[in-house]
Amino acid sequence: MMKMHSLGFAGCILLSTVSLTVNAAAYTNLGHEAGAQCKTSGINDNGIAVGNCTPASASANNVPWLADTNTENSQVALKPLVVGQPCRALNISNAGWIGGACKNENNVNTAVIWNATTPNSIPTALKPLPGVVLPLRAADVKTIIMASNQRGDMVGWSISSNQELSTVIWLAGDDTPKRVFSSLLGLLGYNDKCVPVGVSDSLSNGYPSIAMNCPSTNGITIPQVAKANVTTYTISSLPIATGANRCYVKGLNNALQSVGYCEYPDTATNPVRTAAWMTPTTAPLTLTLSIKSKNAGRAINNAGIVLASRQDDTGRVSDLTWIPPAGLAGIQLIQPPTGAVSTQAFGIADNNTVALNSDVDQYITGCIWYPATGGNPATTNCLASIGGGKKNWLDTFSQSGGYAGGVNINNTQDMDAVAAGLP
Repeated sequence: MMKMHSLGFAGCILLSTVSLTVNAAAYTNLGHEAGAQCKTSGINDNGIAVGNCTPASASANNVPWLADTNTENSQVALKPLVVGQPCRALNISNAGWIGGACKNENNVNTAVIWNATTPNSIPTALKPLPGVVLPLRAADVKTIIMASNQRGDMVGWSISSNQELSTVIWLAGDDTPKRVFSSLLGLLGYNDKCVPVGVSDSLSNGYPSIAMNCPSTNGITIPQVAKANVTTYTISSLPIATGANRCYVKGLNNALQSVGYCEYPDTATNPVRTAAWMTPTTAPLTLTLSIKSKNAGRAINNAGIVLASRQDDTGRVSDLTWIPPAGLAGIQLIQPPTGAVSTQAFGIADNNTVALNSDVDQYITGCIWYPATGGNPATTNCLASIGGGKKNWLDTFSQSGGYAGGVNINNTQDMDAVAAGLP
C-alpha cells in the first residue's frame, strides 16, 4: 500500500485511506467464431462490443467482429473491404458506427466504417482528399482513423503518396473528408502533420470540435482545439502553463474542457504536471503534488473530472482523479486493490468510475474503481478470470460506465474476447 503521509494534504488522506475491493461484475465470453485468439477493442453504452481475432492458422488474416455483451458466444465476423484482405475494428460509437481499417486490393491501408445494424454488409471506405487542379496537387492515396466520438464522427489523416499528413474529419456515416486546416490560398492547410487525440459529441455549425497536438517551426508541439465556424474550422492554440516549455493535450469533453500535461525546464526538480484547460482560451490549471511527483492528465469526462497518473515515492505508477477548480482538495487517489501494488488506469466514464488494470497477486487483472461519495468509501471491483485462467485485462470502457471489455487468458492459454456489464 502507498504511504498516505507522503502526500501531505488532509483532503487527499481522507479520500484515499479506505478502498474496499469487491467482486460484483462478471465477464461474458463473447466467443471465437472469428478466430482462436481474440481481443475486445471497443464497447458502447448499449453493450455492443467490437474486436479482432487471429484464426488458428499460420497465414490467415485478422478478422474483425461484433458481439452483444449480454449474450455468450454472440461474436459475428465483419465483412472485409476486399475478399482475402485483412481488416481491423478499432471502436464503436453509441450510434452504432464502427471505425476500423482494411487493406484494399493493392494492400494499401484504408480507413473504413461498418454499422452495427448491418454486420453482413461490406464496409464503407473513407475517402482521401481529392486532387486539386490549380495549383496542381494529386489526390491523396490512403486514410487512417485517429479518434472518434459517440455520434460516429471519425477524425484522422488523409495521406498523400509522399506521406504528407492532412487532418480531416468524416461525419458519421459519410465517406467524404473535410479538411480541418482549410484555406483559400493555394495549398495552405495541407500536410499540417497534427495528431488528433479527441473529438467532442457537441456540435458547432454541424461539426464536432477536435483536440490535437501540432508541430511548430521550432520543434515544440502546440496543443490546439479546432471548432467549426460557418464554412471552416477555427484553430485555437491552448495557452502554455506559466514556466513550461511545452504542453500536450490528451482529450476534451463536450464543454470543450481539455486535459493533458505540461513539461518544464530541469524536469528532475520541476517535473511534468497535469494541465486542465477549462476553456480553449484560458490558462491551464496545473497539478503540483506536495512530494513533487510526476503526474500527467490522461482523460476528462463530461462532468469535468480528470483522470491522471502519477509516479509515487517507490517509483511505481498509480492513478488519481481530480476536480481542477477545487485544487488539491479535489483529488481522490486510486488505491491499488488488495494484493496489488500499482494501477494502470486508462478511462474515466461520465459516472466518474475509472477502468484500470492492476497486478493482483502478481497477475494482471481488470478492475473498475468507484469513487468515494456521500461519506461512502471508494471501492474497487476486480473482475475474476473465467475459463480456468488467472490473467485478464481491460482495454475499453463505455462512456456511461455501464460496460467494459478486454481479454481473458483461459486454462489452455488462449485469448478470449470478454466484456462485462457493470453495476
